[in-house]
Amino acid sequence: MHESLGQPSLNALLVFESAARNGSFTRAADELGISQPAVSHAVRLLETELGSVLFNRRNKGVFITQSGKYLMEQVAFGLNVINQAVREVRTMSVEHQVTLAVSTATATWWLLPRIARFKKLYPKIELRVITTDRDLDLDRDRVDLAITLGSGDFDRYQHWMFVNEEVYPVCSSSFIRQHGPIRDVKALPKLPLLHLEERYKSRINWTDWLKSFGVSLKRESAMFRFNDYSIVLQAAIEGQGIAQGWKHLVEPLIAQGLLVRPLNESVTTNQPFYIIAPKSIELRSDVLNLKNWLVAEATSL
Repeated sequence: MHESLGQPSLNALLVFESAARNGSFTRAADELGISQPAVSHAVRLLETELGSVLFNRRNKGVFITQSGKYLMEQVAFGLNVINQAVREVRTMSVEHQVTLAVSTATATWWLLPRIARFKKLYPKIELRVITTDRDLDLDRDRVDLAITLGSGDFDRYQHWMFVNEEVYPVCSSSFIRQHGPIRDVKALPKLPLLHLEERYKSRINWTDWLKSFGVSLKRESAMFRFNDYSIVLQAAIEGQGIAQGWKHLVEPLIAQGLLVRPLNESVTTNQPFYIIAPKSIELRSDVLNLKNWLVAEATSL
């Protein structure tokens, strides 16, 4: 009789899959929130249990073997099946619910003014909106769609163009009446500027924006700092200073007369906004309807 071999633990397989996908024990440790030695130890135990070398260790890093590559493909396939099953079960329990993750500013200034139109078109869809200023793991956080900045290189996600990141100065009419017309970009550092401090990802700031026109921000420039863009815009509306206006967010405020563009200059970055969704599963009809609606609304800007 052959002695039965024990099955490797699911945890060891998850650690291995992360290391294989990232091509690095260190990056796997960062992704999983454990130490690099813990990753190395889990992989060695798995190799011992399987009786096969999964990685070749060299001075310049680790390199997956043929056996390791085959196991990675099969584990990844199994995880996708599990993720699909979990999503389908969740769909069974909350039919027609779609979860969308956006920044607080996008929810406040872009989504909410349009939400009535979406509900009129799709009354059966229960839209669940999560506001966050950091990138989420869409599978882990149960998110169907998210709007995020990016270069278009999304390995794990399907993605669709939303809007370009176009930024220009905005302020209130009362601010112009108080300080007078703004002649050119060189005049901006002499005026109170409202600055957004990003907590999770870097965005174009006043220093970057002014640099595009060959203008430097002086140390003595008056800067008012906020960590929430909604507060930045509210401060601009109240005449406290000049804010950077992301076009897709501030155009309605300009149309309503709450803000004005004191200058015509604008900067379009190479980091557009994208709608993303997990690549591992096919979009449900409700999710597809929301995605298509978002794209159509953005196109109509």
